[in-house]
Amino acid sequence: MTDWQSMETAPRDGTAIQAEIPGHGSDNIIAWMSGFADINGDDCSCWVFVEDQEPPSCWTDGVCWERNEDGERSVQPTRWKPLN
Repeated sequence: MTDWQSMETAPRDGTAIQAEIPGHGSDNIIAWMSGFADINGDDCSCWVFVEDQEPPSCWTDGVCWERNEDGERSVQPTRWKPLN
């Protein structure tokens, strides 16, 4: 069994991981994806739900934005572990 790790060590290559999101539990399956445009139209990468799960309401379209479409900061994942 793999222990939870800090998000700073999570893979940022599109690999799906299990993540803990405050107020949303620890069974979230997400991956770091590129090819998005932020509110200013600039290219960015972000955490994205990759399974058919209900994301937190502050994750617009299942994406963890710095600020969502309502200007609200998305709740950031705090820990991760590999999918087994």
